[in-house]
Amino acid sequence: MGATSAGKSTFINLVSDSKLKVGHGLESCTSEVEVALPFMLDGKMVTLIDTPGFDDTVKTEAEILRLIADFLAVTYKQGRTLNGVIYLTRITDTRMGGIGRKNLRLFRKLCGDETLKSVVIITNMWGDVEPSIGAAREREITNSDLFFKLAFEKGAHMMRHDNTVESAHRIIRKIIGFSPAPLRIQQNMVDERKLLAETGAGHGLKAEPELERQAERHRAELADLRSSMQELLEAKDAKLQELTESLRDVQAELAKAQAEIQHLRENQGSVRAS
Repeated sequence: MGATSAGKSTFINLVSDSKLKVGHGLESCTSEVEVALPFMLDGKMVTLIDTPGFDDTVKTEAEILRLIADFLAVTYKQGRTLNGVIYLTRITDTRMGGIGRKNLRLFRKLCGDETLKSVVIITNMWGDVEPSIGAAREREITNSDLFFKLAFEKGAHMMRHDNTVESAHRIIRKIIGFSPAPLRIQQNMVDERKLLAETGAGHGLKAEPELERQAERHRAELADLRSSMQELLEAKDAKLQELTESLRDVQAELAKAQAEIQHLRENQGSVRAS
């Protein structure tokens, strides 16, 4: 797991000889949960699973969570559990915004505190950063409440990936050593028969539909207000036009009356002179 463009598909392709689509731009490539080709490592069959990032550029967080949760629920019902979870993060990232922190919260709720000991946080893209700068960021990732401090306190592990097969094998050997265990989301949806919205991971997203409905109501109200304002302006313009025409009529009648008065005065002056 991990953010969009964190290198998840690249890692899986490197070690499993799969051909998962890899993105090089800003848009997400992995839009579904994908199962890589199984491969042997130290006499054990390994199967890696690729997931879209919660910050997917096409699907919403709720849609991504639904995809991952449904996949995990189905496999758990089939009697299959994960040895562990790999979470990839770029050591080149200089900061973590609100979306990144929300992704981490969702990830922790999806796994559950009790299974964080089966999580390995992988920092990659070390070739794109100065070693001293990378090491400083690694310390921040480990010790900051904004990053993975809570996960490490609950037993999560950290490893580096240098984009070599040997590095990927070391990481997978670490995962193989863990005992298979269900994630919290699997227990919620299968053992406890909860709806996704009732789970810890889904609870934070329940407000999204209601907020969207509220926003839609506000947009409709705004449209009505704009329409009413336009009608008033048009009515005002019509009234103004009517008043303008009446004013012109009165001015014309006034001019006509003044002309008649002037004509009468001229006629009266002519009578006196005679």
